[in-house]
Amino acid sequence: MINRILIISRSDELEHQISHLKGQLGGSFNLQVVHETESMEGFPDLKPDYILLDSSVIYREGLENVRRMVERRQSEQIPIIFLSDNPEQEKLPKLLDIGISDFILKPIDKQELLYRLKTLSKRHQHQQTPQPASERHELVSDPPEIESSTNAVIRLYPDGKAESVNGGFEQIYGCSFDEYIQTFGHYIYSPNSEGFQWALDQFAHGEEGLTVEHQIQAHSGDYKWVQTTLTPLHNDNGNLNRIVAVETDISRFYAEKKKTEELLANLFPHEISEQLKRKGRAKSKKYKMVTVLFADFENFTTLTKTMTVDELITELNRYVRKFDEIIENHYLEKIKTMGDAYMCAGGLPLKNYSNPFDVTLASLQIQKFVSDLAQVKTAWGERPWKLRLGIHTGRVMAGVIGSKKFAYDIWGNTVNIASRMEETSQTGKVNVSGATYDYIKDYFDCTYRGKIKIKNNAEDIDMYFVNRIKPEYSEDEEGIYPNARFRKILSQY
Repeated sequence: MINRILIISRSDELEHQISHLKGQLGGSFNLQVVHETESMEGFPDLKPDYILLDSSVIYREGLENVRRMVERRQSEQIPIIFLSDNPEQEKLPKLLDIGISDFILKPIDKQELLYRLKTLSKRHQHQQTPQPASERHELVSDPPEIESSTNAVIRLYPDGKAESVNGGFEQIYGCSFDEYIQTFGHYIYSPNSEGFQWALDQFAHGEEGLTVEHQIQAHSGDYKWVQTTLTPLHNDNGNLNRIVAVETDISRFYAEKKKTEELLANLFPHEISEQLKRKGRAKSKKYKMVTVLFADFENFTTLTKTMTVDELITELNRYVRKFDEIIENHYLEKIKTMGDAYMCAGGLPLKNYSNPFDVTLASLQIQKFVSDLAQVKTAWGERPWKLRLGIHTGRVMAGVIGSKKFAYDIWGNTVNIASRMEETSQTGKVNVSGATYDYIKDYFDCTYRGKIKIKNNAEDIDMYFVNRIKPEYSEDEEGIYPNARFRKILSQY
């Protein structure tokens, strides 16, 4: 038996797909393409078994013209399959409402087409068999699943019973509709389910469509993320008649989304990444009190001449990873690395008043790590790495710049002075400005260096070396780590 398939399209691009499909389907199918919705009248003798309606017709003719064409075909009981460009196309529920039997995503897949045709044939036979009114909720069964993946389309009565389920459900869930509901239950389709009741309430308040994303457990035991679009269909009296659910397996998309979110979380502060996810941009802010830290290795250029590229990057990464770990423990925000220079800040994007203490404590621990590692290197006969470190507290502006490769950065004279504090520091030392010293002086032992001239600043800057935490606030003999008393004081800021 030869199945006659008429394809109605206004797209020349579909021609190549069809000719390729003919070769795959073999002699059991007769495919013919026409380019006008009215062209059906010119083929009275064709009497197709199926019609494939291309989305290009919708775009050119409009939904109302297509509805009239479909009504003419319904009298002849010819199933019509819609060729869709987009699984989330807004018109899909409306097309199903006016009589489109099913849909396939382009480009057309041979296996999926064969499956759709078989499903429609079986559904047609089922509809031709008279059924008692008491059996109104008996579900139309689907044939076995195939390898090709597609969307699920479920038509529901207002009482939650399923009128029909296409084969896409089995391909997403791994079993039939009834079997899945009995075994696993479902957020939307189970009897008296929370999701379905919520949808009914929304439709009663005038919602014309809902989209939800939820996780399901497939029959295989694997978990998937599914996007479900629910569209209400009303009768002539305006009463809810059916609900069409179109489901898409978005597991791959969701996994990529999670990767993107994790990447944003690593690149930006949490508050900034949330703004970027919601709005695609982040608002710049001014901060009255931020403490900025700059760190730079001494004679790094010389080190680059004595090490291979791999050795240099591996060793530099060793230090930076440790710095990241230390500042994270003190709630500081890493701003950037510039070659061998490292920059971080406290007091943003969440404002606090403990940031001068937080940055100073982190600085002491960073210098201790570098110093301890230098001793090990010296013992091994290697050249030790030494670090200069500078800190300043003041006003800054912060925000995200760029349209590609976004960067969260801070600006202002405070940043410039912090950089000069590092440049005028000494290796192994924590050099703070007078502004920072005024905040921390009661809890840290410091040595006054005097007023020192810095570049691009009209006034000389008071500078102090931070030697350690004062003994009464220190947990260890070196004065690197705060004791319980100091931590309690910090918690009040």
